[in-house]
Amino acid sequence: MKQIKIFLLLFIISLFVRLIYLKTIPPSLNWDEISLGYNSFSILKTGKDQWGINFPLIFRAYGDYKLPLYIYFSIPFLLFGLNIFTVKAISILCGSLLPILTYLILQKLKPKNKTFPLIGSLLICFSPWSIFLSRIALEANLFLFLFSISFYFLLSKKYYLSTFFYALCLFSYNSSRVLLPFYLIILFILWLKNKHKINIIKLLPFCLAIFIFVNQSLNQSGQARYKWVSILDEGAINQINNLRGKYPRFIINKATYFTYSATKNYISHFNPKFLFFSGGSQYQFNIPNFYLISYLLIPFFIFGIYWLYKDKQYIFLYFLFVSPIPSAITRDAPHTLRSIAFVYLSSLVVAYAFSKLKNKAYFLIFIITLLISQIQFWPKYFAYSKIYSQSWQYGYNEVVQYAKNNFGKYNQIIITKKYGEPHEFVLFYWPYDPYKYQNNNLVWDYHASWYWVDAFNKFKFINDWEIKDKTKNITSPTLLITSPNNYNNNAKLIKTVYFKDNSPAFDILELYEK
Repeated sequence: MKQIKIFLLLFIISLFVRLIYLKTIPPSLNWDEISLGYNSFSILKTGKDQWGINFPLIFRAYGDYKLPLYIYFSIPFLLFGLNIFTVKAISILCGSLLPILTYLILQKLKPKNKTFPLIGSLLICFSPWSIFLSRIALEANLFLFLFSISFYFLLSKKYYLSTFFYALCLFSYNSSRVLLPFYLIILFILWLKNKHKINIIKLLPFCLAIFIFVNQSLNQSGQARYKWVSILDEGAINQINNLRGKYPRFIINKATYFTYSATKNYISHFNPKFLFFSGGSQYQFNIPNFYLISYLLIPFFIFGIYWLYKDKQYIFLYFLFVSPIPSAITRDAPHTLRSIAFVYLSSLVVAYAFSKLKNKAYFLIFIITLLISQIQFWPKYFAYSKIYSQSWQYGYNEVVQYAKNNFGKYNQIIITKKYGEPHEFVLFYWPYDPYKYQNNNLVWDYHASWYWVDAFNKFKFINDWEIKDKTKNITSPTLLITSPNNYNNNAKLIKTVYFKDNSPAFDILELYEK
């Protein structure tokens, strides 16, 4: 009964810090969140994604091909409408439940220590990385939650349940697919060590998931995401070709370049700068130049690894050291999102160090550290929301509502593509009937490994640098939504929409015949 009360309190506190000011920070939904939300809405309304494909196991989206689990799990929440809360609901719930799951995992590591699980749970509840990521609709949050459940059952020697939840991981976030071989290795070792007989029937969900994953990996849909983030991109190939003028081919080639880059990236995750000072390079997944885990906890991280090794917690250490690999084999490493399992396990390393300290003064140090981190984090988070609103496509909600309210006045509505995929924001913020969208003369083309939507209904979407040329001879009533000052003299300015830092985002204009 006491444990249930602890779990309930942890959940309420975690939910509170992940819901408070949600409409304000982060500043708005970004295009990936919008895509997840609208595809889920489309499945709910029509049984098809926005491209008209029936219940897909991988979603085309913009051409980045999103894994399906977050989208399908979001459907029940969208019964309450398509909005910021229903789209983020899965992430918020996963982030709020993770401290409880952490408590259970840490109980398995040290069953007799009553304080240790609570320290780990509070650390996950209040860590800047966990709060930041849980407030965004991210497939990675669902993966981390499912991965942690699988890990818990692995520690509990309930291997079939562990494989079932890892099977779900394979359809949540691509990092799980990179980690699959390493999971299979430890699973096989534990199976042999504990002399378990293999029940094929109980393994069927896991085997089916692997079969689907392998099948997807052999075609464009499964390979698309890695092509976008691969170390061996066009720039890397050019660099290899340039170096071949100085060095022999057996020294400079794709294999050696990949190995060198991946090794360097892997090591960067263990640089204190990443976890304890500045976070990853992608500022949509952490506050720039702000720690993921408080720098005051660095000594505990070091001692935690030492004590984990001394206590022969080899399974934990194994997952800690393989978890950066999905980030290491891509660009922009260390990447907070792709290494989310590493960041989580690193937090548990810190907690493990506290389990070795008997003096109650150390617990006081821990609580003070949590308070300091919150005092430092929230003002930075508010400032971040203001400074980086452009990176979150802020302003689309306002322009879409204006277009919707004045839709009948114009023969066409032209919107710039400057801020990324305007059609998706129109669909979401309207919200536009998915059935009508799928059957409304959609104009699109595919190039540069991307699906570009150019028009549907009255809407036309034009590259920013083409706006002036393509709007100079318009004679029919037209609404133009463009970047600031990007229009001809046949336009009447109606209003300007601003980013949160008060810099102009969009000009809304009415075009008329000269």
